[in-house]
Amino acid sequence: MTKWGWIHIRETSKHKAWVAWYILKACRALIARAVRHDLSKYSKHEAPYFEKWLPALPGLEYGSQEYKAAIESLGPALQHHYANNSHHPEHWNSVEEMTPLELIEMLCDWKAATKRHATGNFSRSLKINEDRFNYSSVRTEAFKSAAREIGL
Repeated sequence: MTKWGWIHIRETSKHKAWVAWYILKACRALIARAVRHDLSKYSKHEAPYFEKWLPALPGLEYGSQEYKAAIESLGPALQHHYANNSHHPEHWNSVEEMTPLELIEMLCDWKAATKRHATGNFSRSLKINEDRFNYSSVRTEAFKSAAREIGL
């Protein structure tokens, strides 16, 4: 191997190490998000409302009129929740304002939410949310691709 071949291997290895370092930093940020996720639901501002709502949740179909009415009944608790949790589109004016890490947490949250409903379906939720949060079908496909890559 030539001198330039060895330099290439050394420089590429350094580059790979730096990329790994930054990816691990991103993982650390996601782990912190996982630990902090929905902590506000334990607060006095939210817990009493969610405690009353929880028993009805499995029987509600996401996006149905009954679901929407149940969500409205959470009133101030949900306003508090959205204000204190940036992984919710309601925290923002648009999904487009969210950071990539907020979007990843949001997708994980949406997937987990499907497990609370007897009729939960992640792909269907993405389509409902496309209309609910006014994002494009291109964004929906990007969410589906990310979800597949993550293993959701």
